[in-house]
Amino acid sequence: MNRTARIGTLIGAMAVGVSLGITSATPAMAQSEAKAAAASPVSDFFEPGAKIPGNVFKPGAELVIKRNADYVRSLSAVPAQPQGRVDLGESCGTEVISKTSGNGKTTLVLSVVKERAVQLSGDAGISKGLISLEVGFSVTNTYKVSNETRYEVPSGKHGNVEAYPLYEHYLATVPWHGFSRKVDVLKPIGVCFNQWLD
Repeated sequence: MNRTARIGTLIGAMAVGVSLGITSATPAMAQSEAKAAAASPVSDFFEPGAKIPGNVFKPGAELVIKRNADYVRSLSAVPAQPQGRVDLGESCGTEVISKTSGNGKTTLVLSVVKERAVQLSGDAGISKGLISLEVGFSVTNTYKVSNETRYEVPSGKHGNVEAYPLYEHYLATVPWHGFSRKVDVLKPIGVCFNQWLD
């Protein structure tokens, strides 16, 4: 199976004899262990190549990560990273936002253009304005996720493609009534395509 790029660390705890190919449209930044340890638990997300949930993982699946064509990584788009924000890398959501399937021989084409909200965890009672100030963008806005994948299905096989939102994951430290609160902030930036054969 073609493995041209990896995001995060591929964990070998999957079933023996089952492999997961990971390809990417552009190189991605790996999460450091220190940053991963600092993150508070966030459900319904997974770091590509590492924490693949059972309902997403398919035997022999290929996970293709594609950022929006107009996406500019926020760290390079601003002079300095906001002091209260730590970049934890990229995460895929587990919500299926589009899908297609078909019998081979064929080429499955899945184009996605969706609007998705910023996802927050640990934000109970905290002003969204304060969170926005700490991360450097509005957490109340919706953001576009758009891209396309093509998947070749050989004769005699049935192909499947599912799309999930791709997020940039930040950990924000927000001052709140004399305390510092940790908030996970996930900003939509693209699409994760999961592709496999039956």
